[in-house]
Amino acid sequence: MNARAVAAWSATCIVIVLSTTNPVYKAAVLAAALTALAAGVGLRRIRGVLAGVLLISAFAVLLNFVSAHLGSTVLFELPDQIPALGGPYTLEALAFGATGGLTIAAAILAAAPFSLLLASHEVMDALPAALSRTGAAIAASLNLVPAVAASFVQVTEAQRLRGWRPRGPRSWSEIVVPVVLTSVEGSIQLAESMEARGFGSGPRTSVKPARLRRSDWLVIGASAAALAIFVISQAAGWAAPWYAYPSLTPPSIDPRPLAACLLLLAPVPIWRSRS
Repeated sequence: MNARAVAAWSATCIVIVLSTTNPVYKAAVLAAALTALAAGVGLRRIRGVLAGVLLISAFAVLLNFVSAHLGSTVLFELPDQIPALGGPYTLEALAFGATGGLTIAAAILAAAPFSLLLASHEVMDALPAALSRTGAAIAASLNLVPAVAASFVQVTEAQRLRGWRPRGPRSWSEIVVPVVLTSVEGSIQLAESMEARGFGSGPRTSVKPARLRRSDWLVIGASAAALAIFVISQAAGWAAPWYAYPSLTPPSIDPRPLAACLLLLAPVPIWRSRS
């Protein structure tokens, strides 16, 4: 699996989902990203990612529902005297928040293959030499969350062997403090290792980059075709925008931009065969 092919697919997903307001096309991109990720990694490995995506999306929906007191379909109303919460709560605000949740979920799942399917050095080598330092920062950040999660598991198991039991929020300091100290120590060790290897002292050296195979070109071609069709659809007015305000109306669906979103399913058989 070539990092450049993954980058082309991820970028296409993100561009499409950010360039449209139609929730149907956003949902189609979300479904394609979720299917491709499940095919390449498996549902078990992405359960944590899905839980995080669900929480972030739910927060986005709730935030817009509480803060945007606009729309004609009032579900209920709180007194205006209540600070920040008073006012009408509308179906339009809830629907618009849902489209924001779809956008966030699709964007996160589209970028997830960089950390779940690729090694950090593959992500760095996929960037041009001019962005070598940026690639090193990206590679280090991709390893941050898994390293902290592994440290949390190790510290929790070690503390339980010593007789520790959760006794409320105060007891969690016995876990959080060692995890933070371990993370800081790991960061210092990483910085010293990079300095010992001469990071920033000259041009980047790397192994020979992986060649683009026929399957990688297929993913790149499908992504390019999806982006081109969707851009043309927007220019021609086929991918009509959707607005939740002032009154809720069903979004229009055209088969041409929808077919562009379905082209993003191209990695599914390829990533499934490699997993």
